[in-house]
Amino acid sequence: MRNVLSFFLCVISVVIIDMYHGNIYAQPIFHVHPPNILPPPQPTKPLWTEASFYKWESEDIIKAFKDKGLEVEDVKPGYTMGPTTPREGKIFLIPSFGRNIGGYVSSYNSEDDFNDAKNYYLQMNKNPESPAWWIFEKDNILVLISGKIPEEKAREYEKVLKEMDKK
Repeated sequence: MRNVLSFFLCVISVVIIDMYHGNIYAQPIFHVHPPNILPPPQPTKPLWTEASFYKWESEDIIKAFKDKGLEVEDVKPGYTMGPTTPREGKIFLIPSFGRNIGGYVSSYNSEDDFNDAKNYYLQMNKNPESPAWWIFEKDNILVLISGKIPEEKAREYEKVLKEMDKK
């Protein structure tokens, strides 16, 4: 009797192993899954730009700051979380004012995206005496300079931005 029971347990084990390894003769109903084919990811917004709106890239602004002798160190691609995603952006440091203090330059595809982003950052400036950011704009560019930097110094970056010629 013991041998018969062992034999049946072995047969059942083999059948179960075959079912889990794709044996076409013993496919369990509970193991059938839909195919893992997903549609390709779709962009959240159009990839094109409003031709009359898009004029600058953040790299243009960073270069102008450097050319005018402003402190711009450790430039890296920058990403933000907000109501709209910029086309691209760069973060930079201004180390003479402290560790991890600097600014962010971003460009936007459309006027709507630009205005959404600007309003988002303006909401952070609840205390005008101690703003989170000094916010400057030109065409499709938004420049944020840390509120920890004195206003006079931040205005130097604004001045360079405002003096830039259009492409």
